[in-house]
Amino acid sequence: MKDPPDHTSRDHAEFSPSSLKYVAACSGYNGRSGTSAAAEKGTRIHEALEVRDSSALQDEEEVEIYDQIVKDEDEFLQTVIGDAERTEYNEVVVDVELEGTSTWGTCDRLTIYGDKAVMGDYKTGISVIDTPTENWQAKAYTAGAFQKFPELKEIIFVFYIPVRDEVLHGKFTRDDLPKLIKDLSYVIKSGELIRPQWEEGYPELTKLSPNVNCRFCAYEDRCPALGAIAIEVANRVAENTLPKTDIADPDDPETLEQLWAIAKIVTNWATRIKAKAIAKAKEGVEFPSLRLRSMGSPRKCIDNEKLMDLVNDFGVNQKEIIQLGNFPLKKISDAVSKAAPDGEKGQAAKDFMDAAEDASIIERSETRYTLS
Repeated sequence: MKDPPDHTSRDHAEFSPSSLKYVAACSGYNGRSGTSAAAEKGTRIHEALEVRDSSALQDEEEVEIYDQIVKDEDEFLQTVIGDAERTEYNEVVVDVELEGTSTWGTCDRLTIYGDKAVMGDYKTGISVIDTPTENWQAKAYTAGAFQKFPELKEIIFVFYIPVRDEVLHGKFTRDDLPKLIKDLSYVIKSGELIRPQWEEGYPELTKLSPNVNCRFCAYEDRCPALGAIAIEVANRVAENTLPKTDIADPDDPETLEQLWAIAKIVTNWATRIKAKAIAKAKEGVEFPSLRLRSMGSPRKCIDNEKLMDLVNDFGVNQKEIIQLGNFPLKKISDAVSKAAPDGEKGQAAKDFMDAAEDASIIERSETRYTLS
């Protein structure tokens, strides 16, 4: 077994290729720092794919995603390249030199054959991904690859998205490079112009474009453009009975109290809308792009004493579990995985959860759904 690489400490460009989709939609966008369970899962799967070894993955779902990406990529490369001689690169760093600015990023895989190449990027989540020829991340990686490998005349960019059962691909030629550079330069320079204004106060309202990506933005709670939309929605729901609110200073106690009332109205309205959309999808109604996705059946412990005995059987110190408090099943499963030998971690976590369910130590709640 190969030692898995460590992607957790990897640096990113300020306007990284993966963030350009959001900056193109709103020049004032700046992604939140930190991580999430989904991001950590994606990192583990990417690390496994780099060395083509799934033994360090933590559960069956991660292994299934890994296996599907390997299968889809092998089939795609065989279809496009066949048995032709090829050179393969994993985790390719591409520097993208633009007009008065630049960016850089790391593409998951590059396969060169003659004067052509296939660039592959792995997506482990459920988000909708734009087709490569319309995707800013793909455009940036492609431009960087043309600059890094001057012998290339054609690049096919591929997104492998197993959770959505999609393989999206699009073709670029070297003739596309000047326009790619021009378009990428415009997006990044627009962001470079607006982002410093957040430190000085607020950008001009006309420079901000609220959209579905606002939920990922670090400035979401202080954005005047997004706030204006929330106030408009709340007033419509409340039939214009709300006091007029100036959101120029959302930290002011009086303003914040007014925004609290608005937030409750908008949240309640949004909850009802989402519930209605999910109910329609479960009835079989098809939406233009949204798909009904199962979020699984939450499991909870109903017999703590038996659970402690079971974790002991799986080689986990009971004191370690007690320190977690409230018996969080995901963290306990992670502890079981950590205690298992290399090559058996994912299976150990699955076996533990199966054993707990078979012994009536845990029970499942009703399956939850979302749309994406």
